[in-house]
Amino acid sequence: MRRSAESLRTRKEKACSIKLKTCLINLPLLLPLPPSRKQMPVFFIHSTQVDDERITISDPLFSHLSKSLRMRPGDQLILNDEQNCRYHTTILQITKQALYSTVLSIQKSPLSSTTPIILAQAVLKGEKMAWVIQKATELGVHALVPLITERVIPRVYPSHAKNYQERWDRIALEAAQQSERWSIPKILPIQTFQDFLRQKNKGLQIMLAERQETASLSTIALPSDDPNGMTVLIGPEGGWTKEERQIAKNLNVVFATLGQGILRAETASLASLVILQARLNYL
Repeated sequence: MRRSAESLRTRKEKACSIKLKTCLINLPLLLPLPPSRKQMPVFFIHSTQVDDERITISDPLFSHLSKSLRMRPGDQLILNDEQNCRYHTTILQITKQALYSTVLSIQKSPLSSTTPIILAQAVLKGEKMAWVIQKATELGVHALVPLITERVIPRVYPSHAKNYQERWDRIALEAAQQSERWSIPKILPIQTFQDFLRQKNKGLQIMLAERQETASLSTIALPSDDPNGMTVLIGPEGGWTKEERQIAKNLNVVFATLGQGILRAETASLASLVILQARLNYL
């Protein structure tokens, strides 16, 4: 009986061993993959950095590429300049002061057939303004104007304006790079609602207003391929005042609505740009 039990246990162990080997044979061979870099965004440079087929990159972009992204000679790099030229390059050399890349090919920006959109956005509190700038950049806005209106919550003092401007410029730059835009939208200086409207602005101006019996933004007439562009005005968290609406009306601003619902200011900005860009065949 003892030998019989040992023999049975031995046969079971052999059967399990055979099954295990069969499973291992049928498993796909997992080999370590070579290290790879994810697709890099487009980085912006100035045309003065281009010398024939060689591009020189210094700080601050140099530090970002060499230290943060740890790019190395042989890596691919896509660069844009202010003349709407896109350079496909390979990193040639990295020194302590600069990065040098060689140009493989050059692209010119395709001619835009859409009407430029300017977003005049009342300054929002906290990170909402930064979020709007980021998303507006991704959606192809031409420029953004931060507005001080009657109901704007953040107190934007003149002494802090420079700090706001620098941060917003940086956010627009990073969003333009990540979305592979051909240009960076210009963030204009902070100005009051009245000063902005009283400028000699050309092109269609649209004010988004809730609880108004006005046409929908999805149906109002839009200019076709107008180089003057159009401006869409979005109010703060508390909305426009009666006086601000009257000023806009007196200056022939077109009123539009996004429907029956009441949207947050940042949601209204995003929805407005999506609707307009879709109607202009940008999206």
